[in-house]
Amino acid sequence: MTAPVHYKKKRFNIVLIVLILVLGSLAYLAYVFLPVKLRESEVLRVLDEISSEFTGKAPRMLAVPDEVKKLQRKMIGDLQAVGVEDPNAEYWIEIDSDDAVRFGVLYSDWIELPFREPWERIHELEMLCARNGPGSAWTCETRNLQEDRRDELVNAP
Repeated sequence: MTAPVHYKKKRFNIVLIVLILVLGSLAYLAYVFLPVKLRESEVLRVLDEISSEFTGKAPRMLAVPDEVKKLQRKMIGDLQAVGVEDPNAEYWIEIDSDDAVRFGVLYSDWIELPFREPWERIHELEMLCARNGPGSAWTCETRNLQEDRRDELVNAP
């Protein structure tokens, strides 16, 4: 009868170490970039709510400029509450005509990665609301002006 062979069991091997490093790196990148993306989606939500509030009271908003200023103060407060902490941020509500209004914000996020200088990510988000004339429904669309500029530069001849 033969004696049983006992093999030495390895707990760690190179594949496991590489897998742990990759998963750790992905978790760190999610920790750094996910809050930036979530903040951007919250900013778009706030712009959508403010545009809905404006379009719901459009005749009054168009007739009384102080109402627009009050709505802009509310928009700034709501945006700061969701994490727009840039002291140089720009906020706007621009009434192009009685049938077109733009709501927007321009702010920066600073992303810090190890072994690198902090990196600035600029966000310029806008909600454009328009209608075909008095009495017709408002339609609003979201625009990321930074991405639109990048697309124009890439597609330029």
